[in-house]
Amino acid sequence: MSGDELLYLTALNLTLRYRGGAARALVEHFGTASEIFRQTAAALSKTTGMTMDITTKLLSKQNLQAAEAEINWTHQQGIRTYTVCDPSYPKRLFHCPDAPVILYQSGPANLSPPKALAVVGTRSATPYGLHTTGQIIKNLAARGHDCAIISGLAYGIDIAAHRAALDAGLPTIAVFAFGLDHIQPAQHLATAKKIMEQGACVSDFPTKTMITKANFLKRNRIIAGLADGVLVIESKEKGGALITAEIAQSYDREVMAVPGRWGDLCSQGCNSLIREQKAALVNKVEDIEQQLGWTPSKTEVPAAFMQERDLIDAGLLQALEQGPCSMDQLYRMSRIPLPELSARLMRLAIKGSIKRIHQNQYCLSC
Repeated sequence: MSGDELLYLTALNLTLRYRGGAARALVEHFGTASEIFRQTAAALSKTTGMTMDITTKLLSKQNLQAAEAEINWTHQQGIRTYTVCDPSYPKRLFHCPDAPVILYQSGPANLSPPKALAVVGTRSATPYGLHTTGQIIKNLAARGHDCAIISGLAYGIDIAAHRAALDAGLPTIAVFAFGLDHIQPAQHLATAKKIMEQGACVSDFPTKTMITKANFLKRNRIIAGLADGVLVIESKEKGGALITAEIAQSYDREVMAVPGRWGDLCSQGCNSLIREQKAALVNKVEDIEQQLGWTPSKTEVPAAFMQERDLIDAGLLQALEQGPCSMDQLYRMSRIPLPELSARLMRLAIKGSIKRIHQNQYCLSC
């Protein structure tokens, strides 16, 4: 692809942003992005139905200068740029009608892996949800699925999914709702750096993008579009995870949900998806395999002592859900020998599940 074509596609993306379907329709209509920029604003407006304000902005010298600056910045930062004209454009996303004309990637992960699962859920995750997220991803890895785990780097289920994938040695892809020039939330900076080393951070937003609620909803189409299926782990009655599930359905992707306890606010969305037959119920990793047609290369789940260890850790997380606790308080509640309790707390802190707030007190990280 010529430098001019990349410049014009970048300029197109800067103007139309998340309206990937409209941008792609323009390129298909005119044959190339270069041909679009040979039109006058009036002729382009008449042909496409776009307002004169938009076509004038699109063709402006300032827009092309901004596109050139964007390209220079990506080159300086070592960021890979995909365009819809590239054969290497993520294959799953390419077939989505509103896929962006430009996609940016920082990190080595393959965006067209053999297997890809989006894991999403509430920011207000409970210890049950955090534990379930880690258990599912660990079991997928244990059964030989070298699948990419895709999520949005947000608090709660998202960050738990990324961290679990990193712990399990699986590639993980974080989709940003802003440009790759900064990381949000700042508390997840260390995890994002690991993702850029072992997985990938991607976005269709350019640099200097304002952080808005609307942009988080728009990026959900990228999360759904990169995956074979979407797994919802804890969602309230309304939320971004349910929007991602709805988008996935429109893309003809599999939607799955983990059921929650009766009356649990953080599981109302999941239970509704299952009740309304909009999502398949997931009680175990084999349910995911069945829905996605994945064949495990290993049939063993993690050893029994590993499962027991996770259940004990889940109990500690459940205790910390009520508020910060000292090691003495946790000992009285759990009766775990102090040396073992100290080791467990250290491991949970390293995983990012909890944090030490005082010399001898711990609380949940998310």
